[in-house]
Amino acid sequence: MKEALSKNNLSFVKDEPVFVTVTVQIVILWVDTELFSSWNKVQREAGSWIVNLRKEAGNHGCEQEGDKNTHLLKAAEEVHLPKTLRSEHGGGLKEFVQQEVSCFEGTENEREFFTTQERQWLVLHLLQTLRAGPGDQVGGVKFIEGQAIVPKCVSAGVISQVFPLHDLPELRKLQKEWVRAFLHRQPLDAICDYFGVKITMYFAWLGHYTTALIVPAVVGFIFWVGFCGRDQATEDVGFVLFSFFNVLWACIYVEAWKRYSAELAYRWGTLDQRDELLVEPRPLFTGTLEVSPVTGRLEPTYPAWKRNVFRYLVSVPIIILCLLLVFIVMIFTLQLQDWWDQRIVERGYFFCLSYLPKILLAVVITLLDEAYYKVACWLNDK
Repeated sequence: MKEALSKNNLSFVKDEPVFVTVTVQIVILWVDTELFSSWNKVQREAGSWIVNLRKEAGNHGCEQEGDKNTHLLKAAEEVHLPKTLRSEHGGGLKEFVQQEVSCFEGTENEREFFTTQERQWLVLHLLQTLRAGPGDQVGGVKFIEGQAIVPKCVSAGVISQVFPLHDLPELRKLQKEWVRAFLHRQPLDAICDYFGVKITMYFAWLGHYTTALIVPAVVGFIFWVGFCGRDQATEDVGFVLFSFFNVLWACIYVEAWKRYSAELAYRWGTLDQRDELLVEPRPLFTGTLEVSPVTGRLEPTYPAWKRNVFRYLVSVPIIILCLLLVFIVMIFTLQLQDWWDQRIVERGYFFCLSYLPKILLAVVITLLDEAYYKVACWLNDK
């Protein structure tokens, strides 16, 4: 499992990532040191993590590869990862607990205990929960003590992307069993193990919906054969009946998909997952670090009175000003349309010229939309 961090674009040399210049080497060294020290703060195990820092023809990059599951087991407990229990312990899924590791299936083979997707998720969790110490700063970015390092570096542009590298043998296997297997069922479990539940659920819905469309297609063909070409009254009756059928089919399909998606979510252990409790606060969110009563973790806390002052003295007036501007532009456009229509009639211009005020309104709406987006981003970041 690898995680690559870069400043700019990504290229490949001999199937390994090479990161294009722009990242200052001291920044890479600092990030690499933080990753290494944070993952080994309990005890440094020889061979536990392989750290590579390469510089080829002006390219910079860093990789960390894990050989042991110690940190992944701890992360699995932190994120409440559901794993399958051994049959003698009741079977089924249970949130992973490191002290009860022997109760779960597959623990005899550490490298295969976690799927590819689970390893990606756990390493990403480890990266996103690395915390800064007092006085830490890099690349002009100053950290608050306890602040998440990687999300802040990503938002500040020090790190452009954090992503896992593909496992080429697994991709080839999926290509053979999934992409090129036209007449076979989708290997949803294999897709889930590699890409994760979110992407797999989309393809599961796509297959389920495509299969369900066979019913209205067959019924529609029967209605077309039975009612098309008849008298108008007969065709109208056929259209009404087919419309009622479509409504009934849609309702049944929605309920069928709910049942099927719940079955898949239960199988993959995401039916009652608590993802919202694990999401890091936005890196741009500032405030004093306090223990959250919900998550039990250190999170930036902003005083409510400051938020209300900014909301009512800055946000609300700007919103009112924007609404007023929209109202003025709308009234002006309507008046301009009336005046222009009269000029077209008086001067005998081509009728197509009456669309000019409408085109102008479309251009103004586009410009205002872009301006409002920037204003909204500014208000949100403040």
